[in-house]
Amino acid sequence: MKKQQQRRDISIGILRENYDKWERRVAITPSHVRQLLTEYGGPSPHQLQNVYVQPSQRIFPDSQYEDAGAVVTDCLDGADVLLGVKRVANETDLIPNKTYFFFSHVIKGQPENMALLQSILDNNIQLFDYEAIATDITDANNNGKTKKQRLVAFGKYAGIAGMIDTFQCLGRRLLASGYSTPFLNCPPSYVHYDLDTATSYIRDMGGRIERDGLPKGLEPLVFAFTGNGNVTRGALDIFKLLPHKMITLEEAALLKNSKGPHHVLYGVMIQQQDIVAKTNSNNGNEVLDVKHYRENPVEYESTFATKVAPYCNVIVNGIYWDERYPRLLTKEEAAELYGSGKDNKLYAVGDISCDVNGSIEFLEKTTTIDKPFFSYNPNTKEVSDEISNDGIAVMGVDILPTELSVESSKHFGEALMPLLRQLISGGFSKDDDVYEKLPAELANACITQNGSLTPNFQYIEALMNRAQMAAAHHSAADPHLLLRIRGHLFDSGLINQILDVIEGQDCHFEIEECTVKRTINGVATKSTLMLRIFGEDDDKLDQVLKKVTLLLDLIDNAEASMQHFDNRVKKAKSERVSVLSDKERNILLLGAGKVASSFAEYLGREKTNTITVASQYESDAMRTAEYATRGRAVTCDLSNPGDKLKYLIEEADIVVSLLPATMHPMVAEECIALKTDLVTASYESDEMRQLADQCKEAGISILNEVGLDPGMDHMSAMKIIDDVHARGGEITSFSSVCGGLPAPEVANNPLLYKFSWSPMGVMKASQNDAVFLRDGEIVRVDGANLLASAEPFNAWQQLHMECLPNRDSLVYGDKYGIQSASSIFRGTLRYGGFSELLHGE
Repeated sequence: MKKQQQRRDISIGILRENYDKWERRVAITPSHVRQLLTEYGGPSPHQLQNVYVQPSQRIFPDSQYEDAGAVVTDCLDGADVLLGVKRVANETDLIPNKTYFFFSHVIKGQPENMALLQSILDNNIQLFDYEAIATDITDANNNGKTKKQRLVAFGKYAGIAGMIDTFQCLGRRLLASGYSTPFLNCPPSYVHYDLDTATSYIRDMGGRIERDGLPKGLEPLVFAFTGNGNVTRGALDIFKLLPHKMITLEEAALLKNSKGPHHVLYGVMIQQQDIVAKTNSNNGNEVLDVKHYRENPVEYESTFATKVAPYCNVIVNGIYWDERYPRLLTKEEAAELYGSGKDNKLYAVGDISCDVNGSIEFLEKTTTIDKPFFSYNPNTKEVSDEISNDGIAVMGVDILPTELSVESSKHFGEALMPLLRQLISGGFSKDDDVYEKLPAELANACITQNGSLTPNFQYIEALMNRAQMAAAHHSAADPHLLLRIRGHLFDSGLINQILDVIEGQDCHFEIEECTVKRTINGVATKSTLMLRIFGEDDDKLDQVLKKVTLLLDLIDNAEASMQHFDNRVKKAKSERVSVLSDKERNILLLGAGKVASSFAEYLGREKTNTITVASQYESDAMRTAEYATRGRAVTCDLSNPGDKLKYLIEEADIVVSLLPATMHPMVAEECIALKTDLVTASYESDEMRQLADQCKEAGISILNEVGLDPGMDHMSAMKIIDDVHARGGEITSFSSVCGGLPAPEVANNPLLYKFSWSPMGVMKASQNDAVFLRDGEIVRVDGANLLASAEPFNAWQQLHMECLPNRDSLVYGDKYGIQSASSIFRGTLRYGGFSELLHGE
């Protein structure tokens, strides 16, 4: 006799969405409810008994769910499986002993959601996270490597909603320039009930453009689209509802001076070839090697500002970006486009990728559905909520799919339905072994079960307990390593392996920082984790550092970078940790002031360079080290360094000192003793000059300040003088003037000056005594009167400049070999009025 299968009835509950007032999406629609009840509501071994729906502000009214056969009620106690989009608003809303599906934002250890996770565990809740429902696919663009593809997401609706909102953004910006256009009457996406209503309006707007044209004085509008994923495809679908013509960049350049009124819009698909080129490449027509670019982005620079931005009016940005890659458009490049006298017409940016200070650097913040736009003034670098004629209107809404809640919900529900069918038809019980009972896509998305984290997510427990662990065992004063790691740490599994390494060396850790940016409009973002690691001996900590560094190199899809801070004092050179190959360099940077970050960022672009930042203060060292791809931070009281400075220099290939000039001789003496090259950012002092013979004997170089002054001025002067002498000539009069000045169009403060070096240094330089030779007579200027001695400099009269004598010019008679000259003058240039304002008399 055939054994009768045990019947398991299941009820589903749909949670109200109350985490965000704008959230009107739903996991399954009334149509999906009707399908499930029709398919599984009759007699069968496994039946869907009921669907309960909590009242909510969702896009589909409660009455539609009732018509589909659901029960609308505040009480979901009778449901076994509860479906939401966002997490519950309060932990007290959780119902014990249930199965939940929603975006929990706990799988990356987000601190703000750890209380929610603890409540889920305490209430014996089984949690499935949509973000983890994925399957493995082959990435054809990455040498056939496997990557995860999410199965349940909101598709291209971010691009669709973003394009509609960008039309409204453009309309407001054009109005600020005195143009009334149909774009101004294009409501944002959320105003429309569904996509059909929205597209009908877009078509009507297109009809008006085609019939009446845009204002006669308005140039042809060119839209530049970046990216080739779902986001950009969605935006293009909407753009192409309007009268349009897709053109090339070359054709866009030719359109700039064509007369209106224009009855079509122009679109340009921007390719990678259009936005990057090899740094210092002399071949503008060189074909881009995309594979090489993705593997070596530091060797490339953006060409977007010169090849694209001057010829487009609207940028629709759907590109993936992270810090390894050059930006599409920086703040400085935007300022150049909007510079004085330039007729740039970049009106609007729809940044659907929504990466704050990312590929579009002046996306200073994400915007909300309430306030979707802001204006960025490239010249002042100021942001305003008021769209104005002197700036770029920017759209950066970060929850765009919810503006098209009908289609987003339908799309999401269609992806979820096959998984729900498997739950129901398989006779699901929350106590079953998910790995045996459910398909892999669902089993691997189960975060908690029976009051515990499932094996794939047990790493989160360490993150939840970090505060207790730290308090119980260690303090920050104990010797330790501090690692700051940034990348796709969780999706790639890197975090699990790092914690395994720490545990394998019997070390303890605490987490100082865990910053996880949620996925924005379908684009994955990088996480940041700061671990403080304690060990009983240096060797174990050295092994942790070495193995974690190797992990970062081995796990490519993590795209991770690391800076580390070493709180230990090495006892001997033999104990130092070496994680560098023969081709790599350890650059010791002494000092962590404002200038140091630029140095760390520039030389830290190369992965072969480890930038070791030494400062008295841990926070300053860490902040500066963050600018380098491989940054390391150490504490060292450089006013009283003891043996620590010696050990740091001993480990370094070169030392760069950005310390006060008075500290350079002490550093130089250590470098001479250890035969390590040194670079400083200060003038050559008498004390440093006295070390010249010792440097030669040690076989090292000590390079002091070589920039504009001293630097280019001396070298250019000697080139001219040597050339005159080589031809038998004689120098009878010598004058050399220079100054680091801002371009006239950005000299926009009362001093007409920008501090590119220490403000205190500028102030002190304005009080220096000066002496020079004029027509055979020595002229001396007391420091108190230096500013009053400024004279007009008329070589370039249109720039209205003045000149101040620069320190002791007489010494250059001997240095330059121009003792016969009757006049020797070295001066500093400033814009007119600088000296009078600073002098204050």
